[in-house]
Amino acid sequence: MRLQSKAGLRSIAITSTVPGVGKTLTVMNLGLCYSQLTDQRVLIVDGDLRTRGLTQLVGNPDAVGLAEVLSGKITAKEAVLSTSQKNLFVMPAGKVASPAPEHFTGERWQEFLGWCGTTFKVVLVDTPPVLPLADFELISAACDGIVAVVRAHYAERDLLQKTAGTLDPKKFIGVVFNATDVKATNYNYGYVYR
Repeated sequence: MRLQSKAGLRSIAITSTVPGVGKTLTVMNLGLCYSQLTDQRVLIVDGDLRTRGLTQLVGNPDAVGLAEVLSGKITAKEAVLSTSQKNLFVMPAGKVASPAPEHFTGERWQEFLGWCGTTFKVVLVDTPPVLPLADFELISAACDGIVAVVRAHYAERDLLQKTAGTLDPKKFIGVVFNATDVKATNYNYGYVYR
């Protein structure tokens, strides 16, 4: 939130190295947390057009959404769904008729994020994993920031390092480290006490 107010961040791509680390649930939880703050209209976007995980999570698998917006069939306003949580809105993935990366190569993706920036305080985009797909690079290129989700003891170190090397350091906000064992004592969180 400090970066949001200081640097004017509006859109944040949330990704992971591999599937199955809790990325989609993290997007939902961050959206819920943001929406509980005063004057924080939040849009969570299912940008993972392949798995449509966020769309499944919110229970709207047949809803029109991002794919239709990016193909010009409907407007963004028509595809945004309200939720029972005040200030929390969802953009489902929609029905994909062409390969997922093609949706993010044109100007419509940037135009969509521009519209979001004037309509919402923050936009959280659930993206596919960084490796091995091109989707993430296309999605994150138009976003203001990037957050990576890492699950404890799940991805191998070399894959995490490879992922870190592909992220734009100017946009990288940080890491959500989840599924830790609260009884474990061997985690190093980078704190140094002097």
